[in-house]
Amino acid sequence: MKARHWILAGLLLWLGGSGGAADGLPTYYDAVAPILNTHCVGCHTEGGIAPFPLDSAEWAVKMAPAIASAVAEGRMPPWPPGEASPKMRGERRLSPEAIATLVSWAKAGAPLGEAKNPTLTPNKSVARTPDLVAAMPRAYTPDSRLYDDYRCFLLDTGLERDTFVQGYRIQPGQSQLVHHVILFVIGPEAVQRARAQDGADGRPGWQCFGGPSLGAGTGSLGNALGFWVPGTQGTDYPPGTGKEIKAGSRIVMQVHYNLSAPAHPDQTRLELFFADPASQPKSIRRMILAAPVEVRCPPGVSGEACGRAFALERSELKRVADGIHLLCGTTLEDYLRRDIGDGSHQETHCDFSVREDGVALGVLAHMHLRGKALRISLNPGTPGEKVLLDIPRWDFHWQGEYWFEEPIALRQGDRVRISCVYDNAEAIPGPDGRPLEPRYLTWGEGTTDEMCLGGISWVK
Repeated sequence: MKARHWILAGLLLWLGGSGGAADGLPTYYDAVAPILNTHCVGCHTEGGIAPFPLDSAEWAVKMAPAIASAVAEGRMPPWPPGEASPKMRGERRLSPEAIATLVSWAKAGAPLGEAKNPTLTPNKSVARTPDLVAAMPRAYTPDSRLYDDYRCFLLDTGLERDTFVQGYRIQPGQSQLVHHVILFVIGPEAVQRARAQDGADGRPGWQCFGGPSLGAGTGSLGNALGFWVPGTQGTDYPPGTGKEIKAGSRIVMQVHYNLSAPAHPDQTRLELFFADPASQPKSIRRMILAAPVEVRCPPGVSGEACGRAFALERSELKRVADGIHLLCGTTLEDYLRRDIGDGSHQETHCDFSVREDGVALGVLAHMHLRGKALRISLNPGTPGEKVLLDIPRWDFHWQGEYWFEEPIALRQGDRVRISCVYDNAEAIPGPDGRPLEPRYLTWGEGTTDEMCLGGISWVK
């Protein structure tokens, strides 16, 4: 909030003066193009997932008012972690100075300045040869009847021995359609279930939303190998570490297609980079965090769908919904007694103890469409409290794994809390564009279920 106040104050001072590039105001070529190149062009390029490109002076000038509005309001670039979060690797967040530059430039009429380096290209990762390439077995054309199509594909990696992955890269087949990708590692039993679902509806892969939907645990963040969102060139795990894939396991690639552009056949592929076995990498572990989900209908809304039995009947994670209360030392009655106000701010949390000393390298979190905010904190309520992840405005369509710039020490007996907030006050758009009316929500992998799930990636 302090940064936003600083920006607004600066803009007010600027608005009191005259405008024009000659007065020292920023121009496109000198000040704006470098910002767009670094933070925006990875998505906003011709043929990319964004609705318009920003890889030319012509488009940047045309969209200057929209750029100024989006960055001033914090909507772009999409970077869910808030300012309370630790410094992360690869942050897309703009500095207050960069925001002020873009807003000032737009207000001055988007002057071009002296032409130089007229063609913008996104930052590229260093080319290297992957150790394994696994593509979707067949091209898939997203369902144009949906606004958001979530599809899972079984990738036959052929890994018949335990292998440490040091990094990965996703290469979308249709960059204008692929919104994000999540990679899940599944064991041999789940592989058989995946093969049974694959193509069962006559199309490659199978429909999935919260996860692979191959049985309890397969959609857990503990099984997530990695994430990809537009603008990501690739992910390398911290030096000296890696994620182990056990022999016989396979990878399920969940692809989120956004149908704001016409559907075309896609064959996204995965590139894996293995760690040198001789280097003896430390195995990245994941401490799983979860909290009860008992989200009630708002006052004035009633009916069968507002009953917990209705929610449980439709969830394949019934045991999780009840068992998590035992894990967190809570009861259903604790939640039913709460005053939920208008239903727009329903909170849950759960604490976990660190079992052994280690070092936290990164963090990730997961909710569904009713999620509003999420926080993971270390030793909450103590003088040494440290926020590990704060997402003040949850957006299901922009989730990922975040790696700390500086590792954070974990001590045996430390307490970690995950807190989630849900907004169930009114109807919201569903994945198919149709409204989802408020109903009782509990744990589940379905479109209209919810989760409060997080994970800390750490090594000993």
